[in-house]
Amino acid sequence: MEETFKIDPSISYDVVELPSKGIYYDNKKKSVKVSYLTASDENILSSPNLIQTNTVIDELLRRKILDRDVNIDELVEEDRQSILIFLRNTAFGPEYKITATDPKTEKDFSFNVDLSVLKMKDFKLKEDSMGEYSYYMEKSKTEITFKFLNRRQEKEIEKIAESWNGIGQPPVVTKRLEMMIKSVGGNRDQMGIHNFIEKLPIKDSQDFKKFVNDNKPGLDLIQNVTTPSGENIQVQIGFGVEFFRFFYGL
Repeated sequence: MEETFKIDPSISYDVVELPSKGIYYDNKKKSVKVSYLTASDENILSSPNLIQTNTVIDELLRRKILDRDVNIDELVEEDRQSILIFLRNTAFGPEYKITATDPKTEKDFSFNVDLSVLKMKDFKLKEDSMGEYSYYMEKSKTEITFKFLNRRQEKEIEKIAESWNGIGQPPVVTKRLEMMIKSVGGNRDQMGIHNFIEKLPIKDSQDFKKFVNDNKPGLDLIQNVTTPSGENIQVQIGFGVEFFRFFYGL
């Protein structure tokens, strides 16, 4: 249910559509109210402690998102990106300088993109009554249902990788699959799903990962660019130093 609290009329804000379409959240929230950056926000942007602990962006989102039913810690990366783009565009302008490599000359070149024209990817998957999505494993000849990972789960996987002190590589691939896959051939037994994943052909695993990446909601960050040598290439917009430069007052 949408919140009914009143926003201070002196606060200027706009509504930002979430690329996730709300599929990750219990309240299915598809948009949030975000206030514009003001001079007082520089207290956050220039805070040495927040910069040192790499928490500037989190604190900024807590301050600027006005909806009380939004948990900042659970916002998925795509939604965070959309809100940050809104804040950057409305405060500093939409021009964003990117550096890429010309494949013909192997030399770096720079170009500008207009962040205000970025669009959301089409999301065509239909969830079932359980809020899950279907996928067919070709090699295994098995239908599964799955959910996209939320921010909390992504952090869990990161912690597994960071804290792993066992032999070999941390089991992040299988752990990710176990978190995502909710049923296998209609079976929802956790041990059965675990056993299925342990024996899953690598082709099924890779095809499923590609399907998830291709179909998850988000912003279309691919730009078509003509290089200095005349080559036409595709470049993905990243959220690097240049994007955050304004937020950190650099």
